[in-house]
Amino acid sequence: MTEDGLDLLAYCGLYCGDCAGYTGDIAEGAKAVIETLERYRFDRTAPQLFSDELGDYGEWLEKLQFMAGLKCEAVCKQRDPSCEIAKCCLDKGYLACYECEGFEDCEKLKGHEALHGDSHIRNLRAMRDIGPEAWIASGKRLWFAGDAAEGE
Repeated sequence: MTEDGLDLLAYCGLYCGDCAGYTGDIAEGAKAVIETLERYRFDRTAPQLFSDELGDYGEWLEKLQFMAGLKCEAVCKQRDPSCEIAKCCLDKGYLACYECEGFEDCEKLKGHEALHGDSHIRNLRAMRDIGPEAWIASGKRLWFAGDAAEGE
């Protein structure tokens, strides 16, 4: 990672360093739960004592195993640029969408709204206003819909 953290800045205005896929926190947590379940042979306990709560233990465990694989192998900028946002920024030579005058109304960025609300747009505005390095250093990075930066 670079000292300024720019390598973790996704084109769209999100920050990979704040993503559970990049940090691997969810994957590691799920792996730890699986290891604990195996150590205590919970596959035997669950059907006998918790069938109402857990339902089919095998299906439940499959979902947990899926979660154990939720780890990005690379930050967004190091992946295959099949993302339309990445393609656009690469074509224009932009570090991120904040460099584009039309980012606030960009159709490509609208796909993030379901999960992120306007967090990525607010991040991009802050990058435009204070610069990406200062934005990263501020720690006031937004991720989910409804997130509020400190001081808001």
